Amino acid sequence: MGIIRRLILLFYVLAVLAATVICAGVCLNFIPADVWQKELNFIITREETLAVLAGLAAASLILLTGIFARRSDKGMSLISGDVHLEIGKPGEVKVTVPAIVGVVERAAVTVSGVRAAEASVYRQDGETPIKVRLVITLSQGFSAPKVSESVVATINDALRTALELENVPVEVKVNEITHAIVERDKRVV
Repeated sequence: MGIIRRLILLFYVLAVLAATVICAGVCLNFIPADVWQKELNFIITREETLAVLAGLAAASLILLTGIFARRSDKGMSLISGDVHLEIGKPGEVKVTVPAIVGVVERAAVTVSGVRAAEASVYRQDGETPIKVRLVITLSQGFSAPKVSESVVATINDALRTALELENVPVEVKVNEITHAIVERDKRVV
């Protein structure tokens, strides 16, 4: 839930809470009937009441869309920029996301059976600051589970060697199985 929806939810809950307290006071006869009836007649005749009701209806619709919005990445967000690896005596160690993606993709294409690889890096909560999602093109005649297992082991070894990141979660998705040679852009390393 974004910050805008959280603010709307805050004011919405405060308004509902105030209305609940007032209704409880009326039901328990803490507020005399002649007082709340006069106030209710005054409120109903004001034009601002319609504006408040329209605002509450809009807030309800915004919150309702938030309920039905699908989000598969709980606790994760796609990141860009830098990833903090270590903060200590020598200073702060940062690595850019494209550098991490490059390490992951180069490691993945070295595995036998992987024709092409495209990586995304996500921030996550917990001991490991990142999670990697990898979409690969698999060569025909290779087993997807075995290649995926090899890819995960190779990527974890590369991340351990280059960045000293242990047991980074890697999600491998086979996007295509092909027997043709996939033309890749040449990279300058």
